[in-house]
Amino acid sequence: MIGVTAAASAGLYLKRGCIDLALAAPVILGVVVGATLGTRALVGARPAALRKVFVVVLLALGCQMIYHGVTGAFARG
Repeated sequence: MIGVTAAASAGLYLKRGCIDLALAAPVILGVVVGATLGTRALVGARPAALRKVFVVVLLALGCQMIYHGVTGAFARG
């Protein structure tokens, strides 16, 4: 459902000239390739291994958020 509404709004933004195609094209390509490879990898993956990878990613993101919150790195612009 999110993909359908995102595609509809992307069409409107593109028509209005609000999307930089030079920037959006690599992002779209990365999303398509990543989604394709991710679904193929997920079929053969063990749930325990996925859980461990997910925990590591969440811990890394949490540490990064805490670091940026304490140092104010994003607030400086």
